[in-house]
Amino acid sequence: MPVEFTERIDAPFPIVGGVRLAAQAQLNPMSLLAALAADVESHAVPIHESSLVSGVSTAATGDYLIDTEHGPVHAGTVILATGTPILDRGGFFARLVPLRSYLTAYRLPQPLSSDMYITAGAPTRSVRTVPDPEGDVLLVGGNGHVVGREDHTDNQIADLHEWTERWYPSATPLTSWSAQDYLPIGELPYAGPLLPGNDGILLATGYAKWGFTNAVAAAQVLLGHITGKPPDWAHAFATWRPDELRSFPAAARTNAGVALQLCAGWWHLTRTGTDPVRPQEGTGRVERRFARPAATCTVDGTTTTVSAICPHLGGILRWNPAEKSWDCPLHGSRFAADGTRLEGPATHHLTPLAPPSAGPDPR
Repeated sequence: MPVEFTERIDAPFPIVGGVRLAAQAQLNPMSLLAALAADVESHAVPIHESSLVSGVSTAATGDYLIDTEHGPVHAGTVILATGTPILDRGGFFARLVPLRSYLTAYRLPQPLSSDMYITAGAPTRSVRTVPDPEGDVLLVGGNGHVVGREDHTDNQIADLHEWTERWYPSATPLTSWSAQDYLPIGELPYAGPLLPGNDGILLATGYAKWGFTNAVAAAQVLLGHITGKPPDWAHAFATWRPDELRSFPAAARTNAGVALQLCAGWWHLTRTGTDPVRPQEGTGRVERRFARPAATCTVDGTTTTVSAICPHLGGILRWNPAEKSWDCPLHGSRFAADGTRLEGPATHHLTPLAPPSAGPDPR
Protein backbone atom coordinates (compact mmCIF):
# COMPACT_ATOMS: atom_id res chain seq x y z
CA MET A 1 0.00 0.00 0.00
CA PRO A 2 1.19 3.55 -0.68
CA VAL A 3 1.90 4.47 2.95
CA GLU A 4 4.33 7.04 4.31
CA PHE A 5 6.02 7.56 7.67
CA THR A 6 5.34 10.80 9.51
CA GLU A 7 6.46 12.30 12.80
CA ARG A 8 3.63 14.85 12.99
CA ILE A 9 -0.15 14.51 13.04
CA ASP A 10 -2.97 17.01 13.46
CA ALA A 11 -3.98 15.81 16.93
CA PRO A 12 -3.31 17.01 20.51
CA PHE A 13 -1.92 13.76 21.91
CA PRO A 14 1.83 13.06 21.53
CA ILE A 15 3.26 10.49 19.12
CA VAL A 16 6.70 9.12 18.34
CA GLY A 17 5.81 8.45 14.72
CA GLY A 18 3.03 7.19 12.53
CA VAL A 19 2.30 5.38 9.28
CA ARG A 20 -0.17 7.32 7.12
CA LEU A 21 -2.38 5.84 4.42
CA ALA A 22 -3.87 8.55 2.23
CA ALA A 23 -7.28 8.59 0.51
CA GLN A 24 -9.12 6.52 3.11
CA ALA A 25 -12.92 6.58 3.28
CA GLN A 26 -15.21 6.77 6.30
CA LEU A 27 -18.72 5.34 6.03
CA ASN A 28 -21.83 5.37 8.21
CA PRO A 29 -22.59 1.64 8.71
CA MET A 30 -26.33 2.18 9.23
CA SER A 31 -26.66 4.17 6.00
CA LEU A 32 -24.73 1.46 4.16
CA LEU A 33 -26.93 -1.25 5.70
CA ALA A 34 -30.11 0.59 4.66
CA ALA A 35 -28.85 0.88 1.08
CA LEU A 36 -27.95 -2.82 0.93
CA ALA A 37 -31.34 -3.82 2.38
CA ALA A 38 -33.16 -1.66 -0.18
CA ASP A 39 -31.15 -3.27 -2.97
CA VAL A 40 -32.01 -6.77 -1.70
CA GLU A 41 -35.72 -5.96 -1.46
CA SER A 42 -35.70 -4.44 -4.96
CA HIS A 43 -35.06 -7.99 -6.22
CA ALA A 44 -38.18 -9.27 -4.42
CA VAL A 45 -36.10 -10.98 -1.73
CA PRO A 46 -37.86 -10.92 1.68
CA ILE A 47 -35.95 -9.83 4.78
CA HIS A 48 -37.07 -11.46 8.06
CA GLU A 49 -36.04 -9.24 10.99
CA SER A 50 -36.18 -10.07 14.71
CA SER A 51 -36.33 -13.80 13.98
CA LEU A 52 -34.06 -15.80 16.29
CA VAL A 53 -32.68 -18.88 14.50
CA SER A 54 -32.26 -22.02 16.60
CA GLY A 55 -30.97 -24.46 14.00
CA VAL A 56 -30.67 -25.62 10.39
CA SER A 57 -31.66 -29.10 9.19
CA THR A 58 -32.19 -30.92 5.91
CA ALA A 59 -35.81 -30.93 4.79
CA ALA A 60 -37.61 -33.86 3.15
CA THR A 61 -37.59 -31.91 -0.12
CA GLY A 62 -33.79 -31.91 -0.14
CA ASP A 63 -33.34 -28.23 0.66
CA TYR A 64 -32.59 -26.73 4.05
CA LEU A 65 -35.06 -25.92 6.81
CA ILE A 66 -34.12 -22.94 8.98
CA ASP A 67 -35.82 -23.11 12.38
CA THR A 68 -36.82 -19.64 13.61
CA GLU A 69 -38.90 -18.47 16.54
CA HIS A 70 -41.60 -17.39 14.05
CA GLY A 71 -41.67 -20.60 12.03
CA PRO A 72 -39.57 -22.47 9.47
CA VAL A 73 -37.93 -20.91 6.41
CA HIS A 74 -36.82 -23.01 3.42
CA ALA A 75 -33.59 -22.27 1.53
CA GLY A 76 -31.50 -23.92 -1.15
CA THR A 77 -28.29 -22.43 0.25
CA VAL A 78 -27.70 -21.12 3.78
CA ILE A 79 -25.05 -18.49 4.55
CA LEU A 80 -24.14 -17.96 8.19
CA ALA A 81 -23.12 -14.30 8.22
CA THR A 82 -23.50 -13.88 11.98
CA GLY A 83 -20.54 -12.60 13.97
CA THR A 84 -19.71 -16.18 14.93
CA PRO A 85 -21.43 -19.19 13.32
CA ILE A 86 -24.49 -20.30 15.29
CA LEU A 87 -24.06 -23.93 14.17
CA ASP A 88 -21.48 -25.88 16.16
CA ARG A 89 -20.74 -28.37 13.38
CA GLY A 90 -17.33 -27.39 12.05
CA GLY A 91 -16.18 -26.23 15.48
CA PHE A 92 -15.60 -22.62 14.45
CA PHE A 93 -16.46 -21.43 17.96
CA ALA A 94 -13.13 -23.02 18.97
CA ARG A 95 -11.28 -21.26 16.14
CA LEU A 96 -12.31 -17.75 17.10
CA VAL A 97 -11.56 -15.48 20.06
CA PRO A 98 -14.55 -13.26 21.02
CA LEU A 99 -13.44 -9.70 21.81
CA ARG A 100 -15.35 -6.83 23.40
CA SER A 101 -14.22 -3.23 22.85
CA TYR A 102 -15.61 0.16 23.87
CA LEU A 103 -16.45 3.44 22.20
CA THR A 104 -17.27 6.86 23.61
CA ALA A 105 -18.74 9.86 21.79
CA TYR A 106 -18.26 13.59 22.51
CA ARG A 107 -19.55 16.88 21.15
CA LEU A 108 -16.83 19.28 20.05
CA PRO A 109 -17.14 23.09 20.08
CA GLN A 110 -14.82 23.46 17.10
CA PRO A 111 -14.08 21.37 13.98
CA LEU A 112 -11.16 18.95 14.12
CA SER A 113 -9.08 17.08 11.59
CA SER A 114 -10.96 14.41 9.66
CA ASP A 115 -8.00 12.03 9.90
CA MET A 116 -8.58 8.65 11.54
CA TYR A 117 -6.04 7.32 14.05
CA ILE A 118 -5.38 4.00 15.74
CA THR A 119 -2.46 3.29 18.05
CA ALA A 120 0.07 0.56 17.39
CA GLY A 121 0.67 -0.10 21.08
CA ALA A 122 -1.43 -0.93 24.12
CA PRO A 123 -3.82 0.18 25.38
CA THR A 124 -5.50 0.67 22.03
CA ARG A 125 -6.89 4.09 21.18
CA SER A 126 -8.98 4.59 18.06
CA VAL A 127 -9.81 8.25 17.33
CA ARG A 128 -11.92 9.79 14.59
CA THR A 129 -14.51 12.50 14.03
CA VAL A 130 -18.01 12.25 12.57
CA PRO A 131 -19.69 15.20 10.81
CA ASP A 132 -22.99 16.22 12.38
CA PRO A 133 -25.37 19.18 11.79
CA GLU A 134 -24.93 20.26 15.42
CA GLY A 135 -21.14 20.12 15.29
CA ASP A 136 -18.43 17.49 14.92
CA VAL A 137 -18.69 14.37 17.07
CA LEU A 138 -15.46 12.87 18.40
CA LEU A 139 -15.30 9.07 18.74
CA VAL A 140 -12.68 7.51 21.03
CA GLY A 141 -12.49 3.73 21.33
CA GLY A 142 -10.30 0.95 22.69
CA ASN A 143 -9.68 -1.11 25.85
CA GLY A 144 -10.67 -4.40 24.26
CA HIS A 145 -10.68 -7.72 26.13
CA VAL A 146 -11.97 -11.27 25.75
CA VAL A 147 -15.72 -11.39 26.36
CA GLY A 148 -16.72 -12.35 29.90
CA ARG A 149 -13.20 -12.16 31.32
CA GLU A 150 -13.25 -8.61 32.66
CA ASP A 151 -15.24 -8.01 35.87
CA HIS A 152 -15.05 -4.20 35.91
CA THR A 153 -16.11 -3.38 32.36
CA ASP A 154 -17.40 0.03 33.45
CA ASN A 155 -13.79 0.94 34.29
CA GLN A 156 -12.89 0.48 30.62
CA ILE A 157 -15.31 3.25 29.65
CA ALA A 158 -14.17 5.45 32.52
CA ASP A 159 -10.59 5.08 31.31
CA LEU A 160 -11.58 6.29 27.83
CA HIS A 161 -13.33 9.30 29.40
CA GLU A 162 -10.23 10.16 31.43
CA TRP A 163 -7.97 9.91 28.38
CA THR A 164 -10.29 12.10 26.31
CA GLU A 165 -10.60 14.73 29.04
CA ARG A 166 -6.81 14.95 29.16
CA TRP A 167 -6.28 15.53 25.43
CA TYR A 168 -9.64 17.05 24.42
CA PRO A 169 -10.63 19.12 27.49
CA SER A 170 -13.38 20.98 25.61
CA ALA A 171 -15.19 17.78 24.53
CA THR A 172 -18.64 17.15 26.07
CA PRO A 173 -19.54 13.45 26.65
CA LEU A 174 -22.60 12.27 24.71
CA THR A 175 -22.81 8.48 25.08
CA SER A 176 -20.84 5.25 25.15
CA TRP A 177 -21.33 1.69 23.97
CA SER A 178 -19.42 -1.47 23.15
CA ALA A 179 -19.08 -3.85 20.23
CA GLN A 180 -18.18 -7.50 19.72
CA ASP A 181 -15.74 -8.87 17.16
CA TYR A 182 -14.12 -12.23 16.54
CA LEU A 183 -10.40 -12.81 16.04
CA PRO A 184 -9.52 -15.93 13.99
CA ILE A 185 -6.71 -18.04 15.41
CA GLY A 186 -5.19 -18.21 11.92
CA GLU A 187 -5.25 -14.38 11.59
CA LEU A 188 -7.23 -14.41 8.30
CA PRO A 189 -11.05 -14.49 8.05
CA TYR A 190 -13.01 -17.60 7.06
CA ALA A 191 -15.37 -17.66 4.07
CA GLY A 192 -16.61 -20.92 2.58
CA PRO A 193 -18.32 -24.21 3.46
CA LEU A 194 -19.22 -24.93 7.07
CA LEU A 195 -18.13 -28.55 6.52
CA PRO A 196 -15.71 -29.87 3.88
CA GLY A 197 -17.46 -31.01 0.73
CA ASN A 198 -20.84 -29.51 1.70
CA ASP A 199 -21.66 -26.41 -0.32
CA GLY A 200 -25.20 -26.10 1.06
CA ILE A 201 -24.22 -24.26 4.24
CA LEU A 202 -21.61 -21.51 3.90
CA LEU A 203 -20.20 -19.09 6.44
CA ALA A 204 -18.27 -15.86 6.76
CA THR A 205 -16.62 -14.89 10.04
CA GLY A 206 -13.44 -13.78 11.78
CA TYR A 207 -13.14 -10.19 10.54
CA ALA A 208 -11.01 -9.14 13.53
CA LYS A 209 -12.58 -5.64 13.72
CA TRP A 210 -11.97 -4.94 10.03
CA GLY A 211 -15.50 -5.72 8.88
CA PHE A 212 -15.87 -2.99 6.27
CA THR A 213 -13.08 -4.55 4.21
CA ASN A 214 -13.03 -8.20 5.30
CA ALA A 215 -16.81 -8.62 5.04
CA VAL A 216 -16.81 -7.32 1.47
CA ALA A 217 -13.91 -9.64 0.62
CA ALA A 218 -15.73 -12.57 2.24
CA ALA A 219 -18.85 -11.76 0.20
CA GLN A 220 -16.79 -11.89 -2.99
CA VAL A 221 -15.39 -15.28 -1.96
CA LEU A 222 -18.86 -16.70 -1.23
CA LEU A 223 -20.28 -15.30 -4.48
CA GLY A 224 -17.43 -16.90 -6.39
CA HIS A 225 -17.98 -20.18 -4.54
CA ILE A 226 -21.67 -20.25 -5.51
CA THR A 227 -21.16 -19.17 -9.14
CA GLY A 228 -18.03 -21.24 -9.70
CA LYS A 229 -15.92 -18.16 -10.41
CA PRO A 230 -13.95 -17.46 -7.21
CA PRO A 231 -11.36 -14.65 -7.09
CA ASP A 232 -7.73 -15.69 -7.44
CA TRP A 233 -7.06 -15.02 -3.77
CA ALA A 234 -10.10 -16.94 -2.40
CA HIS A 235 -7.86 -19.70 -1.00
CA ALA A 236 -6.58 -17.24 1.65
CA PHE A 237 -10.09 -17.16 3.18
CA ALA A 238 -10.77 -20.91 2.82
CA THR A 239 -12.58 -22.39 5.83
CA TRP A 240 -10.58 -25.61 5.65
CA ARG A 241 -7.08 -24.65 4.53
CA PRO A 242 -3.91 -26.72 5.08
CA ASP A 243 -2.00 -23.81 6.61
CA GLU A 244 -4.41 -23.89 9.58
CA LEU A 245 -2.10 -26.54 11.02
CA ARG A 246 0.39 -23.75 11.69
CA SER A 247 -2.19 -22.18 13.97
CA PHE A 248 -2.33 -25.25 16.22
CA PRO A 249 -0.27 -23.61 19.03
CA ALA A 250 -2.61 -20.58 19.02
CA ALA A 251 -5.64 -22.88 18.99
CA ALA A 252 -4.22 -24.86 21.90
CA ARG A 253 -3.62 -21.71 23.95
CA THR A 254 -7.08 -20.35 23.12
CA ASN A 255 -8.93 -23.52 24.07
CA ALA A 256 -6.80 -24.09 27.16
CA GLY A 257 -8.01 -20.67 28.30
CA VAL A 258 -11.59 -21.72 27.58
CA ALA A 259 -11.16 -24.90 29.64
CA LEU A 260 -9.70 -22.88 32.50
CA GLN A 261 -12.66 -20.50 32.47
CA LEU A 262 -15.10 -23.42 32.43
CA CYS A 263 -13.46 -25.08 35.44
CA ALA A 264 -13.04 -21.80 37.35
CA GLY A 265 -16.69 -20.88 36.89
CA TRP A 266 -18.00 -24.15 38.27
CA TRP A 267 -15.36 -24.29 41.02
CA HIS A 268 -16.41 -20.87 42.28
CA LEU A 269 -19.97 -22.18 42.71
CA THR A 270 -18.80 -24.88 45.12
CA ARG A 271 -18.06 -22.15 47.67
CA THR A 272 -20.92 -19.77 46.99
CA GLY A 273 -24.15 -19.71 48.98
CA THR A 274 -27.57 -18.19 48.40
CA ASP A 275 -27.96 -14.51 49.30
CA PRO A 276 -31.59 -13.46 49.97
CA VAL A 277 -30.76 -9.76 49.56
CA ARG A 278 -31.59 -8.22 46.19
CA PRO A 279 -28.57 -7.02 44.20
CA GLN A 280 -28.13 -3.25 44.15
CA GLU A 281 -29.27 -1.34 41.08
CA GLY A 282 -27.09 -2.11 38.06
CA THR A 283 -25.35 -5.07 39.67
CA GLY A 284 -25.61 -8.83 39.32
CA ARG A 285 -24.31 -11.94 41.02
CA VAL A 286 -24.04 -15.67 40.36
CA GLU A 287 -24.78 -18.10 43.19
CA ARG A 288 -25.63 -21.71 43.82
CA ARG A 289 -29.38 -22.30 44.09
CA PHE A 290 -29.33 -25.81 45.56
CA ALA A 291 -27.70 -27.75 42.68
CA ARG A 292 -28.43 -25.12 40.06
CA PRO A 293 -26.33 -22.01 39.32
CA ALA A 294 -28.53 -18.90 39.33
CA ALA A 295 -27.80 -15.42 37.96
CA THR A 296 -29.62 -12.57 39.70
CA CYS A 297 -29.45 -8.90 38.77
CA THR A 298 -31.36 -5.66 39.32
CA VAL A 299 -31.81 -3.30 36.35
CA ASP A 300 -34.20 -0.33 36.25
CA GLY A 301 -35.66 -1.39 39.58
CA THR A 302 -36.54 -4.90 38.41
CA THR A 303 -34.80 -7.93 39.92
CA THR A 304 -34.56 -10.94 37.60
CA THR A 305 -33.17 -14.42 38.18
CA VAL A 306 -32.22 -16.73 35.31
CA SER A 307 -30.06 -19.80 34.84
CA ALA A 308 -26.36 -18.92 35.10
CA ILE A 309 -25.43 -21.72 32.68
CA CYS A 310 -24.73 -20.69 29.10
CA PRO A 311 -26.92 -22.87 26.83
CA HIS A 312 -24.09 -23.19 24.32
CA LEU A 313 -21.49 -25.33 26.12
CA GLY A 314 -22.31 -24.93 29.81
CA GLY A 315 -20.04 -22.07 30.86
CA ILE A 316 -20.93 -20.07 33.98
CA LEU A 317 -21.98 -16.55 33.04
CA ARG A 318 -20.53 -13.32 34.45
CA TRP A 319 -22.17 -9.96 34.99
CA ASN A 320 -21.15 -7.13 32.65
CA PRO A 321 -21.81 -3.87 34.55
CA ALA A 322 -21.13 -1.63 31.53
CA GLU A 323 -23.73 -3.31 29.30
CA LYS A 324 -25.99 -4.73 32.06
CA SER A 325 -25.72 -8.15 30.47
CA TRP A 326 -24.72 -11.73 31.28
CA ASP A 327 -21.61 -12.71 29.30
CA CYS A 328 -20.07 -16.15 28.78
CA PRO A 329 -16.27 -16.29 29.21
CA LEU A 330 -15.99 -19.39 27.00
CA HIS A 331 -17.07 -18.36 23.50
CA GLY A 332 -18.67 -14.95 23.91
CA SER A 333 -22.41 -15.60 24.07
CA ARG A 334 -24.25 -12.67 25.70
CA PHE A 335 -27.70 -12.33 27.26
CA ALA A 336 -29.79 -9.39 28.44
CA ALA A 337 -30.61 -8.96 32.12
CA ASP A 338 -33.86 -10.89 31.64
CA GLY A 339 -32.07 -13.78 29.91
CA THR A 340 -32.87 -12.82 26.30
CA ARG A 341 -30.12 -13.97 23.96
CA LEU A 342 -28.15 -11.06 22.47
CA GLU A 343 -25.31 -12.57 20.43
CA GLY A 344 -22.71 -15.29 20.18
CA PRO A 345 -22.90 -18.99 19.30
CA ALA A 346 -25.76 -19.70 21.72
CA THR A 347 -29.15 -20.11 20.02
CA HIS A 348 -31.49 -20.12 23.04
CA HIS A 349 -32.50 -17.69 25.78
CA LEU A 350 -31.62 -18.34 29.43
CA THR A 351 -34.11 -20.30 31.51
CA PRO A 352 -36.06 -18.07 33.97
CA LEU A 353 -35.80 -19.03 37.64
CA ALA A 354 -37.76 -17.96 40.70
CA PRO A 355 -36.32 -14.82 42.34
CA PRO A 356 -34.44 -15.21 45.64
CA SER A 357 -36.39 -15.25 48.88
CA ALA A 358 -37.73 -11.87 49.87
CA GLY A 359 -35.13 -9.78 51.61
CA PRO A 360 -34.49 -6.12 52.38
CA ASP A 361 -34.32 -3.73 49.45
CA PRO A 362 -30.77 -2.26 49.44
CA ARG A 363 -32.14 1.05 48.18
